[in-house]
Amino acid sequence: MRFIPLALAIALAASALACQGEAGREIAITAGERPDGSMYYEPAQVQVRPGEKVTFVITNRGSQDHEFESDEAGIEEVVVPAGRTRRVHWQAPSRPQTFPAYCDLPGHREAGMELTIVVQE
Repeated sequence: MRFIPLALAIALAASALACQGEAGREIAITAGERPDGSMYYEPAQVQVRPGEKVTFVITNRGSQDHEFESDEAGIEEVVVPAGRTRRVHWQAPSRPQTFPAYCDLPGHREAGMELTIVVQE
């Protein structure tokens, strides 16, 4: 009977470590609009290492909702409401590549809401 509580404790500890490993390094990204009507992500470029697990922390400082996605990188659309923050977990591919990430709401990408994800050593 002592085996079951010990096995349960080990399983819970392993699960906690696995979840912690999913998050990886945090990369802060700010989204918003400028007075001239243009839109942005800051920084405009982020760099990750091949195979690195990262968490994009996207904060919308604007007055409109925005999205964060990259079909090319396999990042599914995440809506970031005005004044809110969303987290996106992603693992870079194992070889160097460059991907766009963008807001796909009508007119937003064209107004400048795009950043570049660079995967390199």
